[in-house]
Amino acid sequence: MTAHLTRRNFLQISAAGALSLSVPFSSAKEVDRNIRWDKSFDVVVVGGGYAGLATAVTAKRTGKTVALIDKRAWLGGDGVLSSGIFYSARTKFHDEAGITKNVSVDDYWKQICAGIDDEPLAKVRDNSRNSPVYFGVSKHNPEVLRKAAKYSPKVIDFVHSYGIKFLPMNPAKPFQLTVEKPAVSLFAQKMVEELEKSKVPVMTMTRVTELLTNKGAVVGVKAQSTEGGKPMFIKGRSIVLATGGFLDNEALMQRYKRFWCRAEPAISAVGEKRAKDRTGDGIVMAKSIGAALEEMESMPKLSARTQVGIPLVSWTIFDVEPSYLVSTKAKRVVDEHVARYSGACLALLRVGEPYGHVIFGQQTFEGPNRRRFRFDEALKKKGLFKADTPEELAAKVGLDPKELRKTIDKINADAAKGEDTQFGRKDRLFKPLAAPYYITARGYPIRYKTEGGLEVNPDFQVLRADNDQPIPGLYAVGATCGSITSRISDAVASGLIAGLTASGLKAP
Repeated sequence: MTAHLTRRNFLQISAAGALSLSVPFSSAKEVDRNIRWDKSFDVVVVGGGYAGLATAVTAKRTGKTVALIDKRAWLGGDGVLSSGIFYSARTKFHDEAGITKNVSVDDYWKQICAGIDDEPLAKVRDNSRNSPVYFGVSKHNPEVLRKAAKYSPKVIDFVHSYGIKFLPMNPAKPFQLTVEKPAVSLFAQKMVEELEKSKVPVMTMTRVTELLTNKGAVVGVKAQSTEGGKPMFIKGRSIVLATGGFLDNEALMQRYKRFWCRAEPAISAVGEKRAKDRTGDGIVMAKSIGAALEEMESMPKLSARTQVGIPLVSWTIFDVEPSYLVSTKAKRVVDEHVARYSGACLALLRVGEPYGHVIFGQQTFEGPNRRRFRFDEALKKKGLFKADTPEELAAKVGLDPKELRKTIDKINADAAKGEDTQFGRKDRLFKPLAAPYYITARGYPIRYKTEGGLEVNPDFQVLRADNDQPIPGLYAVGATCGSITSRISDAVASGLIAGLTASGLKAP
């Protein structure tokens, strides 16, 4: 049985796995007609995250023989570390909440195309012009993302079928459904259990190093244990690549996202122990046989992280509470409310700042989001500091006391007049700070997920770069696929669709 996927297990196992990923890639080659296949299946899924698991489950339900291969020691991918937020058009949960108007698939698609489906819905934010997450129309073939959007209610039904519970819906965010916190790992666990009951071979700690082709069609894979040993040749009528993004592939990052390389890659915290295994294996292998790439130069997902052991006060605080970002020079660098968490990180990168701090006053500390941001815990564990004066506050984190005094006095003077003379903030959260003051520990801009990958058609068949035609036998889903977004709802949708099409069936 697969180990229970707790956050602690993930960090321990992935850190240990960092030592075992030394199997090199081979160049793709035409297979010898006399090759001796070690195993043969209808569908071979490479990668066991949300997308890969959904693909394998769906393909098995059609009656096909299926195998799942993953280089990690556990299954669930980065989905088990996600916030558990799904996006969907109208579902039974909408009906139960009385949210029945303007939530059709067409309405949902309009939100995606307009780039306003992030919270709050009234704003286009998160540096969306640099990130295809919020703009379906930026894709080479938007119909791929549109099909994922069409499948969004099926995604929710699929997740719920495993007994996963969703939190009450918020009418102000009519396309957003969030699972209860433990469910992000439980969802993966339930899919794994179904595969085990269906006797689907699951090969963990096994890395696929080569796509095997015959007359231009992909007919199998070459794989090897991450602990060494003899290579295996596995035949498949359909090969589905679900190997994730390329956050840790330095060559791809330097080529396609050089500016973003200045942000350190991390998942949970700066300095964490983790396997640096998000190397875009499927992208590399498919590119070597002529596959097309899409959105490779778009902005990766940015966020702020503290150092290991220090609690983080999330920079999503800019959405809901009066709060401001200051640099190492104790100065503001951006309109925090418009920029949001990723835009704040981007602003620090633009001005060459290694980290920043969030400051706020007593009204925020005592506000309705005190529990959400765990202020009390952060205060106890030195993720947050309190002082009666700006000078005392600056001393807590090593900032220039005079500059922080100037910054807070400027915020208060401008907010009192309702005019941000520095960055033009006009939102309702642009308010003065009242003592005592609070400042967070250092928040470092990090990249935690890449956008971009293999280009596919609406059946999730991988396309050739030279003629846009499908490569027979090859499919891509989840973060390996550049034609959708990195959101978990789109990842699961791609798996549900590819599970059918890779099995030779039509995905309506």
